[in-house]
Parts: sequence; C-alpha cells; structure tokens
Amino acid sequence: MPLPLTPSSCLADHRGAIAELRCAACGHQREVSVEALGRVLGWEGPLAARLGRFRCSRCGARRVEIQFGYERKPRGWVTNP
Repeated sequence: MPLPLTPSSCLADHRGAIAELRCAACGHQREVSVEALGRVLGWEGPLAARLGRFRCSRCGARRVEIQFGYERKPRGWVTNP
C-alpha cells in the first residue's frame, strides 16, 4: 500500500522504497527507486519543495504527486513456476 508524502518528509526516511510519481494533469505514472532519486536530488531536506523540478514526460506539466510503496513484487514475478 503506498504511503502519501508528508511535508517534512525527506528521501532518507524512505530508503529501500519505490517512489510512485503521478502527473496530476494527465494521470501518467512512473515508478522510480528511491536510491535513484536520492542520487539526483540529495537525501536530506524537504522533498515537497523539490517536486517542482519534476516534469511529466507525456504532457510536460509540472504538477507531480509522489507516494512511496514498499513490499513490491519484482518485474516478471511468477507465483508458481
């Protein structure tokens, strides 16, 4: 279950998670590892202030929402091989 972003949240609080980025304008979604975001944005400081840097790759809008998910199955997961 994804967790919403809190205003005082920083990326260091969500290590090991998957970030779900969603465009508020068109609904386009993308999943990114928190480690990749940490290398680009830095680990400390409020994340809500840095969301303005994101732009939707489909429509170009800068209205991005972020949620963090934890227990995800990897791609290509087969339940009963």
